[in-house]
Amino acid sequence: MEYLEVAMNDVLRLGRDAAAWATGFYRQHFLLVFGLSMIPTVQRFAVVYWDPPALISITSEVLVAGVRILLAALIVRLMLAETGLDRRTAWERLKTAIDRRLVAFWGQWALLAIAFLIFDIGLNGLVAATVPADAQAAVNAVLVAVKNPTIIAFTLLWMAGIGRTLILGQREPQPA
Repeated sequence: MEYLEVAMNDVLRLGRDAAAWATGFYRQHFLLVFGLSMIPTVQRFAVVYWDPPALISITSEVLVAGVRILLAALIVRLMLAETGLDRRTAWERLKTAIDRRLVAFWGQWALLAIAFLIFDIGLNGLVAATVPADAQAAVNAVLVAVKNPTIIAFTLLWMAGIGRTLILGQREPQPA
């Protein structure tokens, strides 16, 4: 039972430390994160609300994917610059930390799954159950627009924060 408690505490500590860093990063680089998130925000609102022709929808989805990849790359680049470590050293430390804290690392995916259930499945279900059918397109358009600079951007930051925490932390889980 003690192992389970130590493991759960380590999962939560890693998630908390990563989220704290992500929050600070968002504040420090607000214009970058929010600004790049506005492209998917506008695209998602337009596609959900107006249902444009397939060519426009597909082309704009490719643009959104590119913007999200760019945002993720910039986050990782800035995070690595903040650590002061070169890529090779950071990568080696990350691999070592994952090996040492495997349960905490995989536990982050469980936390992400819970967040997905709440903020995607749960919100969509709430809209479907409580919003009249004729207003659902507008409400869904606003919902996906709001999620881009908040939930989606923060998820990218949180994931980078997990890496950063593992790279810099290198601490072993301790019994409570």
